Amino acid sequence: MLRPPRALDDFIEHIWYWEGDPLPHRRELVMASHTAGLLVNLAHDELRHYAGVGYATPQRTRGIALCGPSSRHFAIDAHQPKIMGVQFKPGGVHPFFAPSARLLTDAHVALEDIWGPAACRLHHRLVEAPTAERKIGVLCGALMARMRCTPEIHPVVSLALDRFDGEPFGARVGAVAAEAGLSRRRFIGVFAEHVGFTPKLYLRVRRFQSVLKRVFGATGVDWSEVAYLSGYADQPHFNRDFKSFSGLTPSQYLARRGSGQNHAALVEVG
Repeated sequence: MLRPPRALDDFIEHIWYWEGDPLPHRRELVMASHTAGLLVNLAHDELRHYAGVGYATPQRTRGIALCGPSSRHFAIDAHQPKIMGVQFKPGGVHPFFAPSARLLTDAHVALEDIWGPAACRLHHRLVEAPTAERKIGVLCGALMARMRCTPEIHPVVSLALDRFDGEPFGARVGAVAAEAGLSRRRFIGVFAEHVGFTPKLYLRVRRFQSVLKRVFGATGVDWSEVAYLSGYADQPHFNRDFKSFSGLTPSQYLARRGSGQNHAALVEVG
């Protein structure tokens, strides 16, 4: 993983590149996330994910695509021989791609549908670039060229994200709206337009992600303590949110953790 250039730092969390051998399992679960990502398949002009009951429904896009903020879990092929991507910060997709981040929520969208033929040309350049460093340079250059002349996170959204980061388990949407000088309804609309989620859903998924971060590297976990420290009112509430956003029970997640906190091996029956 690499930090982005300074010009992109307000919008991008990190840029990553992966090249490796097949894994022992065929598919991986990807958990719900409050941030969006750009994926680039450097081996084929296709990206696949699987949804529906038993993850039996394959869905395909071209080889460079956006995965928006997601409140749902889905599956992907575990073996990606050569792939790279960008993980955006909350609200970070707005300067580059969609007039409203809500259009990307729970969606996988081919970049061609947003940028047109320029996306296909970019994909070709990324495949042809000889090294990982050159590929990352090409991708950063393309993003900077697409960035709006005066890019910035909307001040209301910036305020909200700052308050939500400072008090993630006790933040009150109405209080932040009042501080921003907006009605609750208008505040929710502005936030969702730039981040993709309503504030309430953003806080729920963000809290779930904080749980994954807390337990990902742990060898033993007291789930009652994790639920308490993460601000859940009770264990059943914690269990429901965890299953809703991951498709797994907490114990199943621990047993199947992948290479990153947001991934787990999918055990397929039959």
